[in-house]
Amino acid sequence: MSGYGGGRNSGYRGGGGGGGGGSRNHHNNNNRNSGGRDQNRRPPPRVPKPLLSACTNFMTGSCSYGDKCRHAHVLKRHANIEATGPKPQNNNHHHNNHQNNNMPPQMYHVNACAIWAQPDGSIQMFTGSDDGFWRLWSTNGGQFTKSFEHNMNGTVKTLQVASNYLFCGFEAANTSLPGGTKVGMIHAWNLGNTQTPPLEFHMHRLMTYAHASAVTCLKVQGDLILSGDSHGVMRMWKFDQGAFKLLETFHGHANEVTGMELIENKFLWSSSKDCSIRLWDLKGDCQHVITSAPAPGQTTPGPGHTAGVTCLVSMQLPNNGGTFILSGSLDGTIKAWNGATGECVASEDHGEVYGIVSMSLTMPDPSNPNLANPLLLLGCGNGTIMCRNLVQTPKAPAFGLLFSAFGKPAHFRNVTTISAGPQGTFYTGGHDGKLKVWQIVGDLGLQ
Repeated sequence: MSGYGGGRNSGYRGGGGGGGGGSRNHHNNNNRNSGGRDQNRRPPPRVPKPLLSACTNFMTGSCSYGDKCRHAHVLKRHANIEATGPKPQNNNHHHNNHQNNNMPPQMYHVNACAIWAQPDGSIQMFTGSDDGFWRLWSTNGGQFTKSFEHNMNGTVKTLQVASNYLFCGFEAANTSLPGGTKVGMIHAWNLGNTQTPPLEFHMHRLMTYAHASAVTCLKVQGDLILSGDSHGVMRMWKFDQGAFKLLETFHGHANEVTGMELIENKFLWSSSKDCSIRLWDLKGDCQHVITSAPAPGQTTPGPGHTAGVTCLVSMQLPNNGGTFILSGSLDGTIKAWNGATGECVASEDHGEVYGIVSMSLTMPDPSNPNLANPLLLLGCGNGTIMCRNLVQTPKAPAFGLLFSAFGKPAHFRNVTTISAGPQGTFYTGGHDGKLKVWQIVGDLGLQ
């Protein structure tokens, strides 16, 4: 990101280790009522042509042209897994029309995936979905197979793996409340001792649940756990004397929390479907809000997004270049913000048809020049997966679009979650109920 402005700001040095979950969100790109939009906004520009035209046949292992292929052999899809099942059929006229039009059956959505790195270098994957299950997928002879599943009796919204624990955020009925009232809960399993029951997050001894509404977002950083819910409330927790204790509650967002990033263990960034990004101190006070609305007394629009903000990730630029926050939105834009000042330093517009639903950063691999610096992976509402450069190189600008995957190799509708693994691998889940395993290979033309 050569040319990014703002003050120098080192990244938070805590970390869970042992894997993690990517930025996930289960937003419907067709639902504007929950995300808002400025109807007077000018039509967005066309998506720029990518640096590379990725070969779709190579992605699926069927390209017969080899080195003579006109398209770039840079992305390989290793697995295409049915991670959920079909929803019960609705035998009405509208549904039958869809069936007659050869539409694929409606599947339970994959809302979250999280990587569990093994000591031998292999990878196992957790997925969470609308059908109420989290599932564990293992590599067996180069193929991902389901090795375990657990029924949470409620929609699994978000997963994180950190410090050898699996953290699961979900919505389910709580036994302490009458009438089957659903609340937001968080369970944490010790992956080193799976025979023990999970630890549960309780916001009070008389309130044996974590949130009053569905837990939609989790972030584990060091010994702190951040959670957000569908009503805009966030909480900060810490493990103490064998239990997760509530430290602070953050009120201010007016809709679902979609992302949280803790910077230098001093302040918190958050994003929401209410179209805003907020900056907080760790005492629960909101210090700054970023929206597209004009500032008081002004007519110029603000620098924020014009539709629901769906994802938020942080990155540390090399050579002490500072910490930056990246945000994505259903308005089709991605933006970069100085992590210390809140200044918008870059913005790219894909248009509404490419509304951003999820994002993740690839893991740096010093042994591979293509992956020495992190790349930005984007999941869109139309099923497309995009990859953008972040650090300027002699042949590729910062934020430059490198390649994309679309159509049959990618997803049908929303790419709800992306998680990055080692050696250029990443994992995507979507509204089509699929878990797909990818790897970036070949020369990306960055040097």
